[in-house]
Formats: sequence, structure tokens, C-alpha cells
Amino acid sequence: MDYLDPRKRRFYNIRLVVGYCLIAVVIALGTLIIVYGANGYGINTKTGQIVQNALLFTDSIPGGAQIYLNGQSQNTTTSARLVLPSGKYTLNLKKDGYRDWTRQFTLNELSVARYVYPFLFPIKPVSTNLKPYQSAPGIYTESPDRRWLFIQVNETSTQSPAFDVYDTTTLDQPTPVVEQLSIPPAILTDYSATSAFKVVEWSSDNDHVLLQHNFSGGNEFLVFSRAHPDESFNINRLFNTSPSQVSLYDKKADQLYVYKQPDATLQRANVGAKTLGPVLIKHVLAYKPYGRDLVTFITDNSEPVGKVGGRIWDNGQTYKLNEFKAGTTYLIDAAKFQGRFYYIVGSDTEDHISIYKDPLSGIKNPAFGKAVALLALHNPGTQKVSFSDNARFIELENGQSFSVYDIETDSVYQYSLAQPLAGIMVWMDGHRLMGVSGGKVLVMDYDGTNIQQLTPSSLDSGPLFSRDFKHMLTIAASSSDSSIVLQNIDLRAGNDLPKR
Repeated sequence: MDYLDPRKRRFYNIRLVVGYCLIAVVIALGTLIIVYGANGYGINTKTGQIVQNALLFTDSIPGGAQIYLNGQSQNTTTSARLVLPSGKYTLNLKKDGYRDWTRQFTLNELSVARYVYPFLFPIKPVSTNLKPYQSAPGIYTESPDRRWLFIQVNETSTQSPAFDVYDTTTLDQPTPVVEQLSIPPAILTDYSATSAFKVVEWSSDNDHVLLQHNFSGGNEFLVFSRAHPDESFNINRLFNTSPSQVSLYDKKADQLYVYKQPDATLQRANVGAKTLGPVLIKHVLAYKPYGRDLVTFITDNSEPVGKVGGRIWDNGQTYKLNEFKAGTTYLIDAAKFQGRFYYIVGSDTEDHISIYKDPLSGIKNPAFGKAVALLALHNPGTQKVSFSDNARFIELENGQSFSVYDIETDSVYQYSLAQPLAGIMVWMDGHRLMGVSGGKVLVMDYDGTNIQQLTPSSLDSGPLFSRDFKHMLTIAASSSDSSIVLQNIDLRAGNDLPKR
């Protein structure tokens, strides 16, 4: 028998070892090819050389859009990962019933491009009238989670203002859920035809909203609770004070920042204890809080004539950020992106607005002792600064002139819109700005591309959206009478529309 022959058994074992080695080599090469392929490596079929390509990731809302590069179909849909040679590209995303999305870009070897944010708007959106109103509502707002839509009902014949509150999660139902809530009359000093209400900010609990009430005798601040209207309260009365500005502490309604412009002081108020604390900061011209115990403010204290200073108040300690020309509008904002703090402080009289990255680290470091600007955005006469919803983009706006900084890619975009705007542009989400131009909703990407003019709107600023962005809610003139109508615009098309 063969297996009893030592020579044949040794030869068999050698073949077995060689076979295992060959299998191991094949597995190793296969793994190496997969890993290198995943990182963009490929083989030039003409030269046989190994080259490193670039990677393109693309996605869209809604998904399933056909991907075209330089006019050629890639035979795949979003979401997708494509390995491409370096070069210039025009990316087109197409889907039946939707407007195309286009982007021109350049890929270099080793680079990775991510266009995972495109939003495709329907060519012919389906519009449904929800309710007519006599005139434009004084308040048109929604909670941070985009679930609760508040619309003020303009009826001054009642004892207090009422709100229609829509649950946007029910907009696909034949009859969306809506209830009417009223501010308790007892907490209002005066309510008449001259009364006007303004939304200051929402609490992060999606329940409490801070309101400013202007009336013939002055103004007051209120905290209104959607879930428990009877627990709403008047800040002026609760703390026996007359603030010029009020802000929520850490985006919650249990504590407040109270600012008095005549005294130029900032205090903190405890709602539960009904107490107004001592002065935290003096000589305050303008301020904006962030999170817990961080306040950015403008002061003229110890500054040369015609100059003001940006300061950061950090839990009782004050640090100087910068110095610039005094103005009529002060621009302050701060946000956290990928674990780093970014600050914007300036005025409308400056040609440039400086952006700072983790400035407190530099100021507190004995080796530096000061904040060094990351960069300065050029936009003379800036009237508004803001961070996108995901804090990746910083936007400066002055009329139709925009400057946008992309923190993630360290890129700056400066452009002017040809379309006149009815009011300021605001962020639709983390990548798009929206407003109203020529009586229609206007939406564009952060860098001014993919401009879309959508449905008619009577608003000055942009519309509101449901939490899943499948519905756009706006106010438009009625086609049958002089009233205006709350409209539900379905942002789906074709096969994406719900089956009724």
C-alpha cells in the first residue's frame, strides 16, 4: 500500500505543504488586492503600472438617483462608492420626477470626495391647502425637532393670542392633527391690536418657547409651554425686572440670562427659585451664550475711543478675544464642530470678520497669552453670521452677498446672488440655505450652487419642514380670495409619493 511506503508518504506530505503554501499565497494576494482596491489602487491597463486612483462617495435624499459623470451613466444609484482616476468631473444626479443636482469638482490622486448631502426637489410638487388665514401670522415657527408647527391666529378680539399647533408627523394623514392653544391672559400685561409677538428661541425640550411681547406700553418676555400652557409665565413679573433681552441658559427654560441694556449688565435668573442672581458681567453691549457657563460678549470697557472688544466669559473668568471698530450691529456666534470650538465676533463696520478655533486654549496658554484668528472672511457690511445646523459651515450675509467657510475642508466660498431677496437667508439643514425671492421659495447649496426656485410664498424668510424633510410648509396668497393659506408641499415625486 502507498501509505506504508516511506518515500511516497514523504512525497505526499511535501505536496500537501506546497498546496497549503500556495493557498496561503492566493489568500494573501486576494486580501491585498481587496484592501488596495478599497483604498483606490488600480492597474493602468496600458502600462501595467499600479496607480492610486481617487474615491467618490455620493448619496442623495431621496435615494435611488442615477449617477452620471461627465455625461456618462455609471450604471449605479445613490448611495455609491466609485473608484476614479484623477481628473475634472461633472457629477449629475437624476431621478424621475425630480430636478437634477449638479456639481463640478476635481479629483487628485489619493483624494476622497464626499457628496452625500444632495437634496432632490420635485419638478412639480404636490401642494395641499391646510388652512386659510386672514393675514400673515405674527408667529410662524417650529420646535427644534421639527415636529410642532406654531402659527399665530390673528384675532385681537380675544383676550389672548391663540396658536394653531400642527403635528408634522401626521401630514401624510388625510386630516393632519392640529390643536389650538392660547397664552393664559393673566400673564399678559396688555393685549390689543397693537400687540406684536416675536420668537426669541426654543428650548431643547421641544416644549418651551421664549417669546417677546411688544405692546403700546412697552415690552415683556414670556415662556410659553406647549404641553402645559397653564404653566407659562411672564419673566418681567416673575423677577420684577424690565430686561432688554432674555436668553435661555443651556437651551433650557429653568434658568435664564437677563440683559439690561441701560445698565449694560447681564444676570442669571433661576425660574424654580424665582430669584434673580447678582450681576455676572458688566459693560455689556451685546452678548450670546453657549452651553453651560460660556458667554461671548462685546464691551467698550478699557477700549480706545471708537473701538470695542470681544470677550469670552468662562464660568466667572473673562478673557479678551479681539478688538475691532464699534458698529451698530454686533455679530456674535459660537458652535462646536468635531470636538473643537469656533467663535465669530465682529461688527457691521468691519470689512473682515475673524473666525477663531479653540481661542481659550491660546489665551490660557502662558506661551501665547492671546487668541490667534484662524482666518478672516471678507464681506463688508455683514448683517448676519450663522452656523449651519451641523455646525460645519459658517455663513456671513449682507443682502445678496455671501461668504461661507467650510470648516471640514478648510475652503472659503464668496459669491453674490443675482436674485433679490425678500429677507435674510437661513439654514434649511446642514448644507443648504433658504429664503424667498420674487415671491417664491429659494433654496441653494452652501456655496451658491444648485439654486432652486420653488413654490410661491408670502414669507420674508424661508419655509419650514417636517422632521423627515418630506413636507415643506409655507404661507402663500390664496388663489380664490384675499386671504393667505398654509400650504403643505409634498417634496416627493413619482414612485416615492405615498399610495393613497
